[in-house]
Amino acid sequence: MSSIPPDFPPTCPTCGSRTETTFYDHPRSSRISELLKCNDPPSNGELSDFQSIVKSGPGHIADLDKKIARAKQHLAALIQERNVLEANICDARTLSSPIRRLPSDVLRGIALATIPSRYRLMNFPIACPGISNSLDSKESPWTLAQVSHRWRSIIVSAPEVWSSMALVIKRDEGPVAVAHQMFMAGLRLERSKLLPLTLSVSISPKADVSNHPLLLLISTRSSLVRNLRIEASLISYPAFSWWRGRLDQLYRLTLRDRSRFGREPESSGSIKSVIDAFEYAPELKMITVENFHSSSFHFPGTQITNLTLIGTIGWEDVQNFRQFQNLIHLHVMYPESGLSVPADHRAIPLPALTSLTLTYVYHMPNPPPASLHGSDLIFSLISMPNLTRLQLTYYSGFIVCPSIPMPNAITALRIGLDGRCDSMPSSGLSVLLKSVPNLHELVISPSSMFPFPYDASRLVELLMDIPLYHLRTLDLRGSWFQERRRPTRSCMHKFVEIVEAHTQGNIGEIDKIETVYLRCPLTLDPVYTRRWRSLIDRGLKLVYGHPEPY
Repeated sequence: MSSIPPDFPPTCPTCGSRTETTFYDHPRSSRISELLKCNDPPSNGELSDFQSIVKSGPGHIADLDKKIARAKQHLAALIQERNVLEANICDARTLSSPIRRLPSDVLRGIALATIPSRYRLMNFPIACPGISNSLDSKESPWTLAQVSHRWRSIIVSAPEVWSSMALVIKRDEGPVAVAHQMFMAGLRLERSKLLPLTLSVSISPKADVSNHPLLLLISTRSSLVRNLRIEASLISYPAFSWWRGRLDQLYRLTLRDRSRFGREPESSGSIKSVIDAFEYAPELKMITVENFHSSSFHFPGTQITNLTLIGTIGWEDVQNFRQFQNLIHLHVMYPESGLSVPADHRAIPLPALTSLTLTYVYHMPNPPPASLHGSDLIFSLISMPNLTRLQLTYYSGFIVCPSIPMPNAITALRIGLDGRCDSMPSSGLSVLLKSVPNLHELVISPSSMFPFPYDASRLVELLMDIPLYHLRTLDLRGSWFQERRRPTRSCMHKFVEIVEAHTQGNIGEIDKIETVYLRCPLTLDPVYTRRWRSLIDRGLKLVYGHPEPY
């Protein structure tokens, strides 16, 4: 029991509680503690005080209970008020967020960044990460249009967001699925307005698309198709005959065999010997044919400037080059089976061709075919008198060098190497470099599939013996001087000497090298460091970094 002080602090007018925030503890008096420890009776005065406390105590407790109840109600009200205020702050932060004040052009830019770019649609299969069925309402831009009324109105009214589409046609689709595809595709076409279209169409190998409603719907806008990629087996391509003569704006076309290993599934009906759906396209300039013979299609050959053949190429395809008289760039990725060429063949002239890319994909267990042993005969098949840019790309394993006739006009050579191509024969590379005496630009880059840097030591040794009198740009960002090898430092010193010799310029027939690209700085001793710094001070442009994609 505590003694009650005679004077209490003032009470709160709202709840009746004491206004002081600090409450003091009043311990028992020593007399009370003494009496509680024994059975002695209190004095008459003490007894009177105790009886007064017992009599008035319940009333005081009742008063305190009322005050506690009022205080609890007030506390609950304060807590509720705090919660409301906290919610108001959260709402205010949300409503004042910059995301709600995004300008229309920024919001359109965000929508474009969340959908596959035209480059991805035209260069990667739909199954690749980052590319999905554009008719899926769970993907952008459908989801972004559901955020708010303002977002919906902005995105729906942005035709550039809807003009690029990846469409997937599967086998055995039911009427409900087809009807949903038609509805979603119709919305996209309507919202794309009259903008040029980029379409990537993937058809299951055994799907019957001869009268598929989705293709018929898209054909109504075929005159707006600018870029078209089709992944399908050969038996599906006659379904695009509806598009013949309507591809008024088609500029780039990619045809890829969707059937497994490039084999065509059996067809219950007949297949056209030559697909003519793309024969009349007045703007068509770029064609890529993958795992098909290009001779299986009719193209407006005289207007094509860029042609890429991947995986399947035969003598009939080479003969088909005759129609591409205005071809500027040719890219050939050889099949593992090689290319059979008649002994009495004649070179096909391509006078407009200025750029040639040759890609070799031969893995270690599978050597190149007999037709490519030692060298590539492409220059004996095609006459390219105005060729200025040559690119050779090797994907691990065996190195095949083309036999380049001399004289020639080649001024730029790019060699894409996998880091596992250390077996490149020095003799082959030496012959290759000697066959391009007018070379202005030499680039060593990693092949795009396997971006492993190539050891440049062997190339430096060759450059010591092969004078490239007209070299102006040397790009070795796709290679490095491996530091774990003992002769690395001397190899770097030789590289400095090579560059130093080419920076003299105007001495005899030697042009002055202007730019050198390296992956990282060289490790040199003090003497060669000063010589390297002197070259830079005299105007040599030096750039460090990773190789640029090509």
